[in-house]
Amino acid sequence: MNNLPRICWTSAAFIALGGMLWGLHMAISGDHSNLAAHAHLNLLGWVSLALYGTYYQLAGITRLTLARLQVLFAIPGSVIMGIGIAIAHQTGAEEMAKIGSLLVIISALLFAVITVMRPLRINNAG
Repeated sequence: MNNLPRICWTSAAFIALGGMLWGLHMAISGDHSNLAAHAHLNLLGWVSLALYGTYYQLAGITRLTLARLQVLFAIPGSVIMGIGIAIAHQTGAEEMAKIGSLLVIISALLFAVITVMRPLRINNAG
């Protein structure tokens, strides 16, 4: 995993595609009962991962072990949480949603630590 921004952006793109297809399925079927799960998947998987990748690119972070760990929690956490919310809504079983939530929170905490350790220094010359 030596190009962290690319991994974030590629994962974000595939998760976005999955979320869009899920949304299309809901629209075609007329069943919007999984709207919250679909929204969580898109927000966490698409938006957060794209922003993580952008930050890592701007900060020049491509090989930082802590950032790799952060992404390792973020990608599955986003997917597990989205699917888990759908399962919880359909069956009442919340375990998967809780696991995904925990992974996403750990990822967010690690990202906060990284931003403190490696703040962006954008040169506004010009």
